[in-house]
This record gives sequence, structure tokens and C-alpha cells, in this order.
Amino acid sequence: MTVKYSTMILTLYIAFLPISTALAGFITSSSVQSLVAVLYIMVSFIEILLTRKFEFNKLFIPVYVYFLFMISTGLWNRAFALDWYSMQFMVTFLIIVSVSIRSYSDLELKLIGYALYGSIFISLLSALCFSFFHGGRMYVEIFSLMDPNDFSGSLAIAFALCMTELLKKKRIILNIVCLLIVLGIVYLSGSRGGLLTMLCIILVWVLSIKGKTKYIVLGAMAVLLAVFLFCAENGIGPSQISRFSVSALISGGGTGRSEIWKAAMEFFVTQNPLRMLFGNGLGSFADTVNYVAPGNDFTYESHNMYINTLIEGGVIGLGLLIACFSSLYVFAFRRKNLPGILALTGFLITGISLDTQVYRTFAIAAVMALIWHETDLTLPKIRKSS
Repeated sequence: MTVKYSTMILTLYIAFLPISTALAGFITSSSVQSLVAVLYIMVSFIEILLTRKFEFNKLFIPVYVYFLFMISTGLWNRAFALDWYSMQFMVTFLIIVSVSIRSYSDLELKLIGYALYGSIFISLLSALCFSFFHGGRMYVEIFSLMDPNDFSGSLAIAFALCMTELLKKKRIILNIVCLLIVLGIVYLSGSRGGLLTMLCIILVWVLSIKGKTKYIVLGAMAVLLAVFLFCAENGIGPSQISRFSVSALISGGGTGRSEIWKAAMEFFVTQNPLRMLFGNGLGSFADTVNYVAPGNDFTYESHNMYINTLIEGGVIGLGLLIACFSSLYVFAFRRKNLPGILALTGFLITGISLDTQVYRTFAIAAVMALIWHETDLTLPKIRKSS
């Protein structure tokens, strides 16, 4: 079994994914993560050119079409620039392409799995050594300050693998410890989007369990969640817990997110039909919606992947995004690939509260959906098209 150089670089990218933004400024103004991503893409395509071994699956066409369409929308964004957002979008596309056209050995899959575990312990080390609390929330700052939602949301992919490994009953203590570390980081970061992401991953995981055990676990999960929400609503326990209450979420509007989304939808319905259909172009959200929160003097980004896509890519862009994930889910279901299914689920939920940063997670969620081998888990069968 061989390990390609590109795979070794990919493991490095995965391991440092949760602290990617915090590494900005270490070498250049760009983050280390971006440099590693570019290196991975270059080495991967050189390997493909030298070996001339690549595969193509028609199920991936919707994924390619979505990215190519969104990139092309930059043509009608008059203020389009090759900034961090647009470059990250393109890099994500190239990572997914390079991953989807080659095969992986069992040893390479193990290395990628180890990288995901490594990402959890790198995150723990960062939280212990480079974190501080402000307003009741944990922030990580190594070379740059990292958004708490980005920090916790990026752990969703590793969380998905740990949940899958629990069913195999191997290294169960290690997986339980890793899961508790992730949940602890989510709690301390005060990321409600991160908590929702992990809960949805757990829910899909529970539904994959064989037999009546799933109903017992589902009931226990419901009870624990109800107790947590009750404590949060009534301020029982540490002061941090109140951030997760329903009343705090409603009163704060998701830290102002609901106001941004409302402004975006109000803007969307006032556009001409062509803009509604094709969007305003990649990277145009802040300038077109032009939402300025009270007491501030700058325009806000969307903080929502779906609304962001609707504004920038229109109805066509959003439709292609749905087709993109549908194809990845179908591929993962056909291979009974539970890690990939959980990773995609985590990314989709993370996308509710994040926009730009979430594309790094998109790349790795797609990696897990594409490369993992068939498992012995009971998953609904999807018929192959004739």
C-alpha cells in the first residue's frame, strides 16, 4: 500500500483546519491553511499528470457545475476582486476536484482518519494555550483572532468520524474523550450554531443504529437535551449556559444574524427578474445588500451560506447548491459511507450561521463523502439509475 505525497499534504490541511484562521499572519497575511491548500492542489495535479490515473463519476457533475456557475457569476459583479473569499471558493473547488478523480489506499484512509483525530487535540492545545474569554465566550488567538463559531464549526468533521467509530467499538474510550473535548469547546465558545451542528450529527448517527437500540438512545438524547435547555432557560449552572437558552437566541436574533437575513430577503424580492435568477455575482453580498447594523459604520456579510448563495448566485445558484449536496449524499449513501453522511450533515448545518469560513469545511466534508469505503452499517438503500 502506497501513500501519495498529496495525501500527506492533505492530512496536514485537515489536522490544522479548526485553527486555520488563527494561523493567519504567521508567514504572510494569508493563513498557513491557504498555503497548504495551494501546495496540495499543485502536487495532486502533478501526480495525476505523471501517472495519468484518474477516475470520473457522473454523480459529481452537479458539484462541478455549482462551483463553475458561482465562479462565472463574478463576470457580472462589477466590484469583483480576487480577495480572500473568492480565492477560498476557488481553492475549495479545486480540492474537491483533485480528491474526486483519484482513488485512495487503506493506509491513506487511516492517515486521514489520524489527521482528523489530530485536529481535535490541536484544537484542545489551542484552547488551553491561546484562548481568552470575552463576554462569556472563549476566543482563540494564536497569530490572529479566530471567530468562535468558525472554531467550533470546523470540528464537525472530526466529530462525525468519532461518532462513526463509536459503533465499531474500537478505541471507544479515545472516541468518547474526543467527543467530550469537542462538545466542551463548543460549549465554552458559546457557539449555538456549533451546538446545533453537533446535535444534528448525533441525531443522524442515532438513526443509523441497528435495531431497537436506536429508540433507547434517541429517548435518552431527548431527555438530556430537554434538561440542558431547561437549565439554560432558568440560569441553572454556570453563567455561560444562559447563552444557549431559547429566550437568549430570540432576543439576540442569533447575535444580529436574523436582521442581516431579513435585510437580505427584503433586498432579494426588490430585484429585477434577471438578478433574482442569476444573482449579483460572487463576492457581492455586502455591497449589494448593504446592511449596516445600528451603531456600526461597515456593511455586514451574510453569516449564512444559503442566503449568501441566493444573493450572489440567484435562484439558479441556490438550486445548484441543493443539487450539489444531493449528489454527494447519494454517492455516500450508495457506498454506505456513514462518516461522509455525517460530515455532510454537519457542514450543511454549520452553513446556517457561517458563510465565507465554512468553505474550508466544505472541502473536507466532500473528501469524507467521496473517499471512505463501504461500512457494515445499516443505511437506507438508494437504487442506482438505469
